[in-house]
Amino acid sequence: MTKAKNANMRWGLALSGGGARGLLQVGVLQAIEECDLKPSCISGTSIGAIVGSLYAAGMKPEDMMKLLSGKGFLNLFRLKPSLSGLLGMKYLETVLDQYLPDTFEELEIPLHVFATNLSKGECVGFHSGDLSKPILASSSIPILFEPVEIDGDKYVDGGVMNNLPAEACRNHCNYTLGVEVNKGKFTQNLKTMKNVALEVFHLVVNRSSEEGMKNCNYVLRPEMEPSFDLLDFSKASSLFDLGYREGMIWAKKFKREYFNHSIETEISE
Repeated sequence: MTKAKNANMRWGLALSGGGARGLLQVGVLQAIEECDLKPSCISGTSIGAIVGSLYAAGMKPEDMMKLLSGKGFLNLFRLKPSLSGLLGMKYLETVLDQYLPDTFEELEIPLHVFATNLSKGECVGFHSGDLSKPILASSSIPILFEPVEIDGDKYVDGGVMNNLPAEACRNHCNYTLGVEVNKGKFTQNLKTMKNVALEVFHLVVNRSSEEGMKNCNYVLRPEMEPSFDLLDFSKASSLFDLGYREGMIWAKKFKREYFNHSIETEISE
Protein backbone atom coordinates (compact mmCIF):
# COMPACT_ATOMS: atom_id res chain seq x y z
CA MET A 1 0.00 0.00 0.00
CA THR A 2 1.28 3.45 -0.94
CA LYS A 3 2.27 5.58 2.05
CA ALA A 4 0.41 8.86 2.48
CA LYS A 5 2.23 12.15 3.03
CA ASN A 6 0.09 12.42 6.15
CA ALA A 7 0.42 9.19 8.12
CA ASN A 8 -2.98 9.84 9.74
CA MET A 9 -4.77 10.12 6.39
CA ARG A 10 -8.16 8.42 6.46
CA TRP A 11 -10.60 8.79 3.59
CA GLY A 12 -14.24 7.81 3.30
CA LEU A 13 -16.47 6.90 0.39
CA ALA A 14 -20.09 8.15 0.24
CA LEU A 15 -22.36 6.47 -2.32
CA SER A 16 -25.68 7.94 -3.40
CA GLY A 17 -28.95 6.33 -4.33
CA GLY A 18 -30.09 6.28 -7.94
CA GLY A 19 -31.35 2.81 -8.78
CA ALA A 20 -29.57 1.04 -11.61
CA ARG A 21 -27.45 4.14 -12.23
CA GLY A 22 -25.57 3.13 -9.08
CA LEU A 23 -23.72 0.54 -11.17
CA LEU A 24 -21.47 3.46 -12.07
CA GLN A 25 -20.18 3.17 -8.50
CA VAL A 26 -18.81 -0.31 -9.24
CA GLY A 27 -16.63 1.19 -11.96
CA VAL A 28 -15.34 3.75 -9.48
CA LEU A 29 -14.50 0.94 -7.07
CA GLN A 30 -12.57 -0.85 -9.82
CA ALA A 31 -10.46 2.26 -10.40
CA ILE A 32 -9.87 2.59 -6.67
CA GLU A 33 -8.74 -1.04 -6.47
CA GLU A 34 -6.34 -0.70 -9.39
CA CYS A 35 -4.81 2.40 -7.82
CA ASP A 36 -4.19 0.59 -4.53
CA LEU A 37 -6.57 2.82 -2.59
CA LYS A 38 -8.97 1.55 0.04
CA PRO A 39 -11.52 3.61 1.96
CA SER A 40 -11.42 3.67 5.75
CA CYS A 41 -15.23 3.75 5.87
CA ILE A 42 -18.20 3.66 3.49
CA SER A 43 -21.63 5.26 3.74
CA GLY A 44 -24.50 4.67 1.37
CA THR A 45 -28.15 5.11 0.55
CA SER A 46 -30.30 2.80 -1.59
CA ILE A 47 -28.19 1.30 -4.42
CA GLY A 48 -25.20 2.96 -2.74
CA ALA A 49 -25.97 0.90 0.35
CA ILE A 50 -26.13 -2.27 -1.77
CA VAL A 51 -22.88 -1.61 -3.64
CA GLY A 52 -21.16 -0.33 -0.51
CA SER A 53 -22.17 -3.34 1.57
CA LEU A 54 -20.98 -5.85 -1.02
CA TYR A 55 -17.63 -4.08 -1.23
CA ALA A 56 -17.36 -3.77 2.55
CA ALA A 57 -18.00 -7.51 2.76
CA GLY A 58 -14.95 -8.15 0.57
CA MET A 59 -16.51 -8.64 -2.87
CA LYS A 60 -14.21 -7.47 -5.67
CA PRO A 61 -15.66 -5.01 -8.21
CA GLU A 62 -15.22 -7.47 -11.09
CA ASP A 63 -17.22 -10.09 -9.18
CA MET A 64 -19.80 -7.47 -8.28
CA MET A 65 -20.23 -6.68 -11.96
CA LYS A 66 -20.82 -10.34 -12.77
CA LEU A 67 -23.51 -10.41 -10.11
CA LEU A 68 -25.14 -7.11 -11.05
CA SER A 69 -25.13 -7.70 -14.80
CA GLY A 70 -26.21 -11.34 -14.60
CA LYS A 71 -29.57 -12.52 -15.84
CA GLY A 72 -31.01 -12.85 -12.36
CA PHE A 73 -29.94 -9.41 -11.20
CA LEU A 74 -31.71 -7.77 -14.13
CA ASN A 75 -34.79 -8.55 -12.03
CA LEU A 76 -33.34 -7.01 -8.88
CA PHE A 77 -36.49 -4.97 -8.27
CA ARG A 78 -38.85 -7.71 -9.40
CA LEU A 79 -42.23 -6.23 -10.22
CA LYS A 80 -44.29 -8.62 -8.10
CA PRO A 81 -47.21 -6.88 -6.35
CA SER A 82 -47.97 -7.80 -2.77
CA LEU A 83 -51.35 -7.77 -1.03
CA SER A 84 -50.82 -4.06 -0.35
CA GLY A 85 -50.67 -3.31 -4.07
CA LEU A 86 -47.06 -2.21 -3.76
CA LEU A 87 -44.07 -4.07 -5.18
CA GLY A 88 -41.90 -6.50 -3.28
CA MET A 89 -38.10 -6.89 -3.35
CA LYS A 90 -37.80 -10.60 -2.68
CA TYR A 91 -34.97 -11.05 -5.17
CA LEU A 92 -32.86 -8.37 -3.51
CA GLU A 93 -33.48 -9.96 -0.13
CA THR A 94 -32.24 -13.30 -1.51
CA VAL A 95 -29.10 -11.70 -2.94
CA LEU A 96 -28.25 -9.95 0.32
CA ASP A 97 -28.74 -13.13 2.33
CA GLN A 98 -26.43 -15.01 -0.04
CA TYR A 99 -23.55 -12.53 -0.28
CA LEU A 100 -23.51 -10.59 2.97
CA PRO A 101 -22.75 -11.54 6.58
CA ASP A 102 -25.46 -11.26 9.20
CA THR A 103 -24.20 -8.12 10.94
CA PHE A 104 -22.40 -4.84 10.31
CA GLU A 105 -19.68 -5.93 12.72
CA GLU A 106 -18.62 -8.76 10.40
CA LEU A 107 -17.83 -6.45 7.47
CA GLU A 108 -14.21 -5.81 6.46
CA ILE A 109 -14.80 -2.04 6.16
CA PRO A 110 -17.01 0.01 8.54
CA LEU A 111 -20.33 0.75 6.83
CA HIS A 112 -23.13 3.25 7.49
CA VAL A 113 -26.52 2.70 5.80
CA PHE A 114 -29.27 5.33 5.75
CA ALA A 115 -33.03 4.88 5.47
CA THR A 116 -36.03 7.17 5.99
CA ASN A 117 -38.18 6.42 9.04
CA LEU A 118 -41.75 7.13 7.90
CA SER A 119 -43.14 6.65 11.39
CA LYS A 120 -40.99 9.44 12.84
CA GLY A 121 -40.28 11.53 9.74
CA GLU A 122 -36.50 11.36 10.02
CA CYS A 123 -33.46 9.88 8.32
CA VAL A 124 -31.78 7.16 10.36
CA GLY A 125 -28.26 5.78 10.06
CA PHE A 126 -27.54 2.11 10.77
CA HIS A 127 -24.01 0.87 11.50
CA SER A 128 -24.37 -2.05 13.91
CA GLY A 129 -26.47 -5.15 14.40
CA ASP A 130 -28.57 -6.76 11.65
CA LEU A 131 -27.29 -5.85 8.20
CA SER A 132 -29.79 -6.92 5.53
CA LYS A 133 -32.96 -5.22 6.80
CA PRO A 134 -31.49 -1.69 6.87
CA ILE A 135 -30.21 -2.20 3.31
CA LEU A 136 -33.64 -3.40 2.15
CA ALA A 137 -35.23 -0.41 3.89
CA SER A 138 -32.71 1.98 2.35
CA SER A 139 -33.58 0.63 -1.12
CA SER A 140 -37.38 0.73 -0.84
CA ILE A 141 -38.42 3.44 -3.31
CA PRO A 142 -41.64 4.99 -1.95
CA ILE A 143 -44.88 4.64 -3.91
CA LEU A 144 -43.39 1.68 -5.83
CA PHE A 145 -42.13 -0.64 -3.09
CA GLU A 146 -43.34 -1.82 0.27
CA PRO A 147 -41.89 -0.08 3.34
CA VAL A 148 -39.65 -2.28 5.48
CA GLU A 149 -40.46 -2.68 9.16
CA ILE A 150 -37.62 -2.39 11.69
CA ASP A 151 -38.36 -2.43 15.42
CA GLY A 152 -41.99 -1.53 14.78
CA ASP A 153 -41.30 1.48 12.52
CA LYS A 154 -41.81 1.67 8.74
CA TYR A 155 -38.80 2.64 6.61
CA VAL A 156 -38.34 3.60 2.96
CA ASP A 157 -35.51 4.74 0.70
CA GLY A 158 -32.94 6.91 2.46
CA GLY A 159 -32.74 9.11 -0.62
CA VAL A 160 -36.00 10.80 0.37
CA MET A 161 -34.14 12.75 3.07
CA ASN A 162 -30.42 12.03 2.63
CA ASN A 163 -29.37 10.74 -0.78
CA LEU A 164 -25.62 11.24 -0.26
CA PRO A 165 -24.86 10.56 3.44
CA ALA A 166 -21.35 12.00 3.41
CA GLU A 167 -21.49 13.28 6.98
CA ALA A 168 -21.12 9.70 8.28
CA CYS A 169 -17.72 9.47 6.58
CA ARG A 170 -16.78 13.04 7.42
CA ASN A 171 -17.23 12.25 11.11
CA HIS A 172 -14.66 9.46 10.91
CA CYS A 173 -12.26 10.57 8.16
CA ASN A 174 -10.32 13.66 7.12
CA TYR A 175 -11.25 13.33 3.43
CA THR A 176 -14.53 12.22 1.81
CA LEU A 177 -15.18 11.22 -1.80
CA GLY A 178 -18.81 11.35 -2.88
CA VAL A 179 -20.26 9.50 -5.88
CA GLU A 180 -23.63 10.95 -6.96
CA VAL A 181 -25.42 9.33 -9.92
CA ASN A 182 -28.52 11.44 -10.61
CA LYS A 183 -27.33 14.30 -12.79
CA GLY A 184 -29.40 14.33 -15.97
CA LYS A 185 -32.91 14.29 -17.42
CA PHE A 186 -34.26 10.74 -17.45
CA THR A 187 -38.07 10.69 -17.70
CA GLN A 188 -39.16 11.61 -21.22
CA ASN A 189 -42.75 10.36 -21.05
CA LEU A 190 -44.86 11.63 -18.15
CA LYS A 191 -48.12 10.07 -19.33
CA THR A 192 -48.03 7.10 -16.96
CA MET A 193 -48.38 7.11 -13.19
CA LYS A 194 -45.20 5.05 -12.85
CA ASN A 195 -43.15 7.60 -14.79
CA VAL A 196 -44.67 10.50 -12.88
CA ALA A 197 -43.78 8.76 -9.60
CA LEU A 198 -40.22 8.12 -10.78
CA GLU A 199 -39.77 11.73 -11.90
CA VAL A 200 -41.05 13.04 -8.58
CA PHE A 201 -38.65 10.73 -6.78
CA HIS A 202 -35.80 11.89 -9.03
CA LEU A 203 -36.49 15.52 -8.11
CA VAL A 204 -36.58 14.60 -4.42
CA VAL A 205 -33.27 12.71 -4.42
CA ASN A 206 -31.53 15.43 -6.41
CA ARG A 207 -32.50 17.97 -3.79
CA SER A 208 -31.58 15.67 -0.91
CA SER A 209 -28.09 15.11 -2.38
CA GLU A 210 -27.20 18.80 -2.10
CA GLU A 211 -26.23 18.82 1.57
CA GLY A 212 -24.20 15.65 1.18
CA MET A 213 -22.21 17.10 -1.69
CA LYS A 214 -21.27 20.06 0.52
CA ASN A 215 -19.82 17.59 3.03
CA CYS A 216 -17.49 16.02 0.46
CA ASN A 217 -13.96 17.05 -0.42
CA TYR A 218 -14.56 15.81 -3.96
CA VAL A 219 -17.71 14.67 -5.78
CA LEU A 220 -17.90 12.43 -8.85
CA ARG A 221 -21.15 13.47 -10.54
CA PRO A 222 -20.99 12.91 -14.31
CA GLU A 223 -23.81 13.84 -16.68
CA MET A 224 -25.88 10.69 -17.18
CA GLU A 225 -27.53 9.61 -20.43
CA PRO A 226 -31.35 9.79 -20.55
CA SER A 227 -31.40 6.04 -21.26
CA PHE A 228 -29.92 5.27 -17.84
CA ASP A 229 -33.29 4.49 -16.29
CA LEU A 230 -33.75 4.14 -12.53
CA LEU A 231 -34.90 0.51 -12.78
CA ASP A 232 -33.02 -0.72 -15.87
CA PHE A 233 -29.96 -2.83 -15.03
CA SER A 234 -29.34 -3.84 -18.66
CA LYS A 235 -26.84 -1.01 -19.23
CA ALA A 236 -24.43 -2.24 -16.56
CA SER A 237 -21.40 -2.25 -18.86
CA SER A 238 -21.82 1.37 -20.01
CA LEU A 239 -22.36 2.57 -16.45
CA PHE A 240 -19.32 0.64 -15.21
CA ASP A 241 -17.10 2.12 -17.94
CA LEU A 242 -18.25 5.66 -17.14
CA GLY A 243 -17.58 5.12 -13.44
CA TYR A 244 -14.17 3.61 -14.14
CA ARG A 245 -13.10 6.63 -16.21
CA GLU A 246 -14.34 9.10 -13.60
CA GLY A 247 -12.76 7.06 -10.82
CA MET A 248 -9.35 7.00 -12.49
CA ILE A 249 -9.42 10.79 -12.94
CA TRP A 250 -10.11 11.20 -9.23
CA ALA A 251 -7.56 8.58 -8.15
CA LYS A 252 -4.74 10.27 -10.08
CA LYS A 253 -5.62 13.64 -8.58
CA PHE A 254 -5.94 12.18 -5.09
CA LYS A 255 -2.57 10.41 -5.23
CA ARG A 256 -0.81 13.50 -6.55
CA GLU A 257 -2.18 15.65 -3.74
CA TYR A 258 -2.07 13.27 -0.78
CA PHE A 259 0.48 10.56 -1.57
CA ASN A 260 4.16 10.43 -2.41
CA HIS A 261 3.97 9.50 -6.07
CA SER A 262 1.68 9.63 -9.09
CA ILE A 263 -0.21 6.83 -10.80
CA GLU A 264 2.04 7.25 -13.86
CA THR A 265 5.18 6.68 -11.72
CA GLU A 266 3.59 3.60 -10.17
CA ILE A 267 2.77 2.13 -13.59
CA SER A 268 6.23 2.82 -14.99
CA GLU A 269 7.78 0.92 -12.10
